Amino acid sequence: MIYLLSDPHGGEYASGLTAYRRTYRPGDLLILLGDTELAFRPTEENRRFTKEFLALPFPIAIIDGNHENYPWLRSFPTEQWCGGTVHRLTEQIVYLQRGEIYEIANKRFFVIGGCKSSAKWKEMGLWYPEEEPSAAEIAHARANLARHGNRIDYVLTHKFERGDDPQAPTLAGLCAWIEANVAYTHWFEGHHHKKERVSEKLTRIFDELVALPTEE
Repeated sequence: MIYLLSDPHGGEYASGLTAYRRTYRPGDLLILLGDTELAFRPTEENRRFTKEFLALPFPIAIIDGNHENYPWLRSFPTEQWCGGTVHRLTEQIVYLQRGEIYEIANKRFFVIGGCKSSAKWKEMGLWYPEEEPSAAEIAHARANLARHGNRIDYVLTHKFERGDDPQAPTLAGLCAWIEANVAYTHWFEGHHHKKERVSEKLTRIFDELVALPTEE
C-alpha cells in the first residue's frame, strides 16, 4: 500500500506518522507532500524531530514544500530509485526530486515540490530562495512528462497553483500546462493543512493517512 501525508512541520502535526507506524506492513511506502521541516529551525525540538525522523525504520519518500532546509536536503548523495533521481537521506528515506517521474507499484507518480512562502517567513529568517521551482526545473518537468507521452497516474505537488499562462516558467504555469496537456488519474497536494476533495481529480491532504492501493 502507498500512503500519503503532508505538512508534519517538524513534529507539530505528526499524528499521521504515528498512524503509519501502527499501520505499516512490509512493502508499504509513505510519501510526504512537503513541509517536513527536517533541520529547518534552530531549536532543540526541531533537532530532536529530525533525529527521530531519520531513525524511522520504514520506507518514506518526501517531496519538498516551502518550509525546508534545501541546502541540507540537497547535500545527500544522489542515486536512481524507481526510475527517477533521488537524494538518499538514510537506508529507508529518500528525497524525491522536482520534475521526476517514479514508477512505484506499477503506477507512475509525477512530482513537483516547492512554492512561495508568505512575507512573515522571510521576516523570521526561515526562508530559502530555492523554495520556488526554478525555470530549469519547470523545463525539466515538461520534458520529462513529454518523454512519458504526457500520461501518468498521479500528480504529487506540495501546492497546486492556478495560472492563466500554461507556458509561464513558474509553478502556476506548469500546473496549468499539466491540466491542459497531461492525462492523469488524480492530483494530490498538501500545503493547506486540511483534508479536502477539491474536485473530481484534485484532493488536498494533511495529517490523516490517505491510502492508494497497489498492484501486486
